[in-house]
Formats: sequence, structure tokens, C-alpha cells
Amino acid sequence: EYWFRCMDVDGDGVLSMYELEYFYEEQCERMEAMGIEPLPFHDLLCQMLDLVKPAIEGKITLRDLKRCRMAHIFYDTFFNLEKYLDHEQRDPFAVQKDVENEGPEPSDWDRFAAEEYETLVAEESAQAQF
Repeated sequence: EYWFRCMDVDGDGVLSMYELEYFYEEQCERMEAMGIEPLPFHDLLCQMLDLVKPAIEGKITLRDLKRCRMAHIFYDTFFNLEKYLDHEQRDPFAVQKDVENEGPEPSDWDRFAAEEYETLVAEESAQAQF
């Protein structure tokens, strides 16, 4: 609710496209300073509307964000550049897996550690048989 109130500049309880663009411009300036070409606002807007699926087209309410279960990605897009870039570089299906499994996809390190553990257990089992 805090971040929603921060973005709702005019206090009408709805995030307008103007308000989204206002906050995204800040992110664009940061990306350009880092030498990263930002996604055009229209494309980003399509992504955000697909993510949130607002009840009223073109108007995002707090209820819409709570219902979508991915508000963290929405807010990271406008407030946390590092996390936004992480989301942009992830497997596009990982977000859907997060929602379906109610948890994040294991990191590369987690997968590596799990594979190494399985290998170690298999080797120890093989040695125990001899």
C-alpha cells in the first residue's frame, strides 16, 4: 500500500498512465546513465498491463495489484532498477513458475549445489555397496 500511495501522485486511488510514465522516466535516466537502452514506455506499459490485468482498462488500482500476486515485479519496475534489470534478464517463464509454485525458481547456484549433492550421495551409495 505504501508504494501504491507513492505512485498515486494525484491521490485519486488509481495509477494513471501519466503517473506510470512519470516514474518510468526516472528509471530511463538511470539506465541511460549506465549505458543501457531502456525499453520504450509503450512496450513497458503493455507488459505492466499484461502483468496486472486491471479490472478497468488503463487504470491500475491497489485491488488490481493485490489480486495479481506479482506486485513486487510491478513496483521494482518503477522503483528498484537493479531488481527490474534482474527481472528483465530472467527466463520469461520463470515468473509464471513462481506464481504456479508459489515460490521463486532456484538460482543457478541452488541448482548447481543440488546436482553436486545428488552426485555426492550417489558416489557414497556406490562405495557403500562395495
